[in-house]
Amino acid sequence: MLHPYGVLLLEAPSAQSLAAAGHLCMVLADLVLIASALVLTFDVSIGQSLVKARMATAITLVAVQDLPLVVMSLGDAAHGGHSYRLTAGHLVTVVVLYGVFSVGARDQRPPRLNPMLGGLLLGLGVLAARLGLILTDPSPFLSVHRWQDQLVLAAIAVVTVLVALRLLRSALPAWAAQRIACGIFVIFAARVWATLTEATSPPPVAMAGVVLCASLVATTAIGMLVSSLREHTTREASLVLRAAEAEATVQHDREVVHEMRAATAGIVAGVHLLASDQLPPGPRRLALKHMVDVEAARLGRTCTDDGPDQLAALAVDHVVEPLVIAQEALGHRVHWHPDGHRVLARHDTLAEVLNVLLTNAHRHAHGHATTISSRRVGEHVEIRVCDRGPGLEPGLEERLFQWGARGTGSTGQGIGLQRAHRLMLELGGSLHHDPAAATLGGATFVVTLRSADTDADLARTPHVRPAVPPEPSVPTALAAG
Repeated sequence: MLHPYGVLLLEAPSAQSLAAAGHLCMVLADLVLIASALVLTFDVSIGQSLVKARMATAITLVAVQDLPLVVMSLGDAAHGGHSYRLTAGHLVTVVVLYGVFSVGARDQRPPRLNPMLGGLLLGLGVLAARLGLILTDPSPFLSVHRWQDQLVLAAIAVVTVLVALRLLRSALPAWAAQRIACGIFVIFAARVWATLTEATSPPPVAMAGVVLCASLVATTAIGMLVSSLREHTTREASLVLRAAEAEATVQHDREVVHEMRAATAGIVAGVHLLASDQLPPGPRRLALKHMVDVEAARLGRTCTDDGPDQLAALAVDHVVEPLVIAQEALGHRVHWHPDGHRVLARHDTLAEVLNVLLTNAHRHAHGHATTISSRRVGEHVEIRVCDRGPGLEPGLEERLFQWGARGTGSTGQGIGLQRAHRLMLELGGSLHHDPAAATLGGATFVVTLRSADTDADLARTPHVRPAVPPEPSVPTALAAG
């Protein structure tokens, strides 16, 4: 903004060119103020800050009421003093500025009017008042030799201090309010200096003060914008994180509800059979009662969600038995024979995974029976759930375990398989679809878990605890029969 003085160093400086350079510095300073108001207006659109909006209005007001007078000084040297000396019109300016920061200061609602538009209208009004004073008094510059002018100078000083205090007590960041207040005192001191010396051309020292004020305002506006952008980014990241957490919570709740609905269906069907006396006393009735007790207990643990238990050595037959009985109570035929295998898993987790597979088979196999079997493969046990339904749709296998994935004719929600796949990974096992078995028709899902048939397996896994012996129940062979 001071580069016009630098240009003079390349030429022979004169009083006329020195004055022109001073006026050009004033023009550049006013343009920088307008740019600062534009930056603050953009900042307001981000954070909806009322005090920043008033700052933008005040800066626009100062630039609009001053710039035309500076341009007029470039064309007519007789009016040059209006760009750097104090006049009675400056009292109007500071009073309006005080009103901008004071009227409705307790109202923290976002501004309704564009800050720069408000500053433009106020600036034009102040400019009209100052031009009116110029027309009535061609030489309205204040002088310390007249007591009337001394009162006006004192009034300007008092109102300027009040404006600075308003800023310091506002909601602006402390560093920003202090910088703007310093800028106000610097430009006031520059104009007082030119007034006291009754300068006939723009004093370079006074112009340096004007430029310093514009620089403080511009850098402060940019600094506040950068700070607002950082806060906006942080707030946006926080909102994204909270949205992700909420989505994860909703997804987890939907998974739990999905499993509760499936487990509840078997319990309700079993209770209905027991209450209707359709089953005479005997092993089948005892097995059905045992299923209701086991599934109700598992449902209760699912509701409390106390966190996963440790891995345990589980008998696959003890997990499968209640599920098979629950499916048959729902009218779903399941072929199963005890195999005597044991795996390292958590009871409720494995039961939930197998229940998802059996429920899906019942839903999609269109009345065909489902077969569940297990076999030892090396150090692992495979539990296979096979149905003879229509099988998977073409292209579905690639996204089979994604959230919401389902066939076009499916009545499911695309939740069960995704949750079952994730639970198996948490157990250190796996769940996959066997495409090779599809040649026989239907769909085959394979659950793979580490075997716990030998003591050596338990010795190599110190964090695994032995399974708690199950409560007395009907012999598995009778229940399977």
